Amino acid sequence: MIKGFLHPTKSILIGISAAFVAISLLTIIPVAWAISLALKDNSETVGGGFFPKSPQWGNFYLAWQQYEMAIFFRNSVIITAISVLLTTFVAFIAGYAFTKLKFTGSEIVFRIFLVGIIIPPAALVIPLLLELNSIHLYNTQIGLALTYSALGLPLAILIFRGFISTFPNEIIEAARIDGCKEHQIILRLLTPLSKGPISTVLIVLFLANWNEFILALVLLRDADKYTLPVGISSQIGQYTSQYNLISAASLIASIPVFIFYLFLQRNFERGLAEGAIKA
Repeated sequence: MIKGFLHPTKSILIGISAAFVAISLLTIIPVAWAISLALKDNSETVGGGFFPKSPQWGNFYLAWQQYEMAIFFRNSVIITAISVLLTTFVAFIAGYAFTKLKFTGSEIVFRIFLVGIIIPPAALVIPLLLELNSIHLYNTQIGLALTYSALGLPLAILIFRGFISTFPNEIIEAARIDGCKEHQIILRLLTPLSKGPISTVLIVLFLANWNEFILALVLLRDADKYTLPVGISSQIGQYTSQYNLISAASLIASIPVFIFYLFLQRNFERGLAEGAIKA
């Protein structure tokens, strides 16, 4: 009886598995619906069935051309690349400083950074707008990229600090005795061993910045500077909209995220285990 109480029965395991399968299906349904909608004719988008009568594969090309997605795509790539690389570089150095270069007030400064994690970006829209306007970076790609970098620093520093804190101090001291400067320790010693945490930070920041909408909508005024989320949403009309093309455009916009995750997937789970869940 005790053994049966401690170990789940076969029926319980089947029930748990069925529950996870049901949850997985719930997450797949919106994606399947978006794909189905993207392949429909515009007349089928309202009141039609789940499956398109005749798949319209040309909707993807039509959305790309009609919505001028090449411009939005270029803007998103530039802004996301600058913000992600800058945040990762600064956060890695900061994580090393907070962990291995203890200075007066380092814990207080670190905890102040952590406050940024709990502040929603929407609450900072007006202060950011006024600040960027005062330094003439409003309605610029570099202004939005710097905003993303600043907002992504707290989480990135937390991840890197958690990983670097597990790195033996003896190895770093030995490198210093051998004549290595701090930047050499970071570049030659820590960076090659930090592929997991770096991949984690890159994926998290890329996903957040690529799909960000509120700040891009407020901090960019000209249509030729819109990112993909703002550019696609601008195609929604007040009375009528081509939902099939909008769905096709949204699927196109999601492809880089999928490819980026596949490219770094090997190190992503290891990064979560090594640094993301440690403080």
